[in-house]
Amino acid sequence: MNFGDILDAWEQEQKDASKKTSKSTGQEWRNKKAQPDSAANESGSKNSGVKTDGAGPASVKKNVKSGGNTNDTRINPMTEWLRRYGVVDKDAVAEKAAENEKQKDRAWLLDMPYEAQIDLHGLTADEATVRLDQFVGECYKRGIRKILIIHGKGNHSEDAPVLSGMVRSFIERDYRLGESGHPDKKDGGKGATWVILREKTVLG
Repeated sequence: MNFGDILDAWEQEQKDASKKTSKSTGQEWRNKKAQPDSAANESGSKNSGVKTDGAGPASVKKNVKSGGNTNDTRINPMTEWLRRYGVVDKDAVAEKAAENEKQKDRAWLLDMPYEAQIDLHGLTADEATVRLDQFVGECYKRGIRKILIIHGKGNHSEDAPVLSGMVRSFIERDYRLGESGHPDKKDGGKGATWVILREKTVLG
């Protein structure tokens, strides 16, 4: 093969390559014309706010469902307040406050000195019951809150202590009397009983 043949072969290859390039470019142009650019279509969908085909982004689909305005969703002020602070149980708060006041009142009553006292020594059970009922009635009427009942330990009784048992039964069944207990030894110990009277009920 001489130089002329080589030159002819090279020119032929250039022509074939040119034809292939031209054919490929024309095909791409036709495909592009038949199918619009996806990026342009997406941009158009965003600007219009309308879903034109099923290939739009999720934000566009959501925009269409909400009526085309994502900023139109407003939260009720009451709903927002409930989410932030929750629901307040006013009854529970009131009950807790009342319980706190009750505990403070109880502690105060336990520490307060006796406002009145009665000594039942030397009385029979019946006599002691009458005297104690009169005494409690007078204290309740005057608004006294704490009393001391001296009944003795019953060391001189042939049977079980009479007066101490009677006083215990009286306290348990009398609506005017509440919490009770034995004082310190200096105030009689088990030979006496302190009692807290309930607040007087005012009838309307």
